Amino acid sequence: MKRAQAILNALTRDADAASFGSNDTKAPLDLRGLSFQGHQEYAPDNTIATRQGLTLENIDFTNASIPGLQLNGALVINCTFKRARLKGLECWGTIFRNCSFEGADMRGSQLSLPLEGAYSAYEATDFSRANLIGANCADASFRKVNFSRTKLNGINFRGSDFTDCSFAGTIKNVTFSTESLTGKQPRASVMQGIDFSEATLRDIEFRHIDTQGITFPVGDPHVMVDHYHCTLTRAVEALPVKGKPFTYGLRAYLATELGHAHPERTLGIWHRASLGKTTAEQEFAIALLKRAESECASKK
Repeated sequence: MKRAQAILNALTRDADAASFGSNDTKAPLDLRGLSFQGHQEYAPDNTIATRQGLTLENIDFTNASIPGLQLNGALVINCTFKRARLKGLECWGTIFRNCSFEGADMRGSQLSLPLEGAYSAYEATDFSRANLIGANCADASFRKVNFSRTKLNGINFRGSDFTDCSFAGTIKNVTFSTESLTGKQPRASVMQGIDFSEATLRDIEFRHIDTQGITFPVGDPHVMVDHYHCTLTRAVEALPVKGKPFTYGLRAYLATELGHAHPERTLGIWHRASLGKTTAEQEFAIALLKRAESECASKK
């Protein structure tokens, strides 16, 4: 208990210290399994807010319990949070380099909150098998980040940019978009060097994003078409404005996707389950898209 309180004091109150951790990458500060729960003296509202501008370097937080941690303009280097309990983590304009959150519980976290115009950035960071359900990942920058088997259901990546990142496992109901929620100006290339080849994509949106920098998975259960704008335009035109709920719904779904497409987008991809509830509905939608794709290809 005394050790946890001393560490909390260093993180939140010791204004004379600009950094906390170890100077030796081969001998990190060992805080494995340490629990920061129940310290109302230091966190009366169940949060632990670090001093602004603090550097955390070479610290092993494996299996630590740090709920309600707030990082304020921090620089976090070579730190390990494997299997740590980090529910409600808030990162205000914080930079992470060479860090691991493998298997961490990060449900409900805020990965990039603006601090004096600065947003959070993650470089060479591992989120493999982490639980990010319910987290807000908007307006962040991700470079060389591993999202293998990360629980991302329902995650909002609006306004975030990605470079040389990899995804694996099932990714469902996730939005990638150039549209920031806070007014952040997007980069010209929002997704470059992105590898989804080992992922299963379902109900994924790429709003106003040029997908040429993305490697998509191939084969069942994914459906892919070329000539994206032409194919979707023809498919939408072939469906009745009014009619059966399925065909009307499919028309609205494809028209919405077309409205959110980047002008240079050439490739379309859907999980077959996103195109219909039954096998018959899915086969109808796939045949429609393939027919439209063939018509567009013959015009080239």
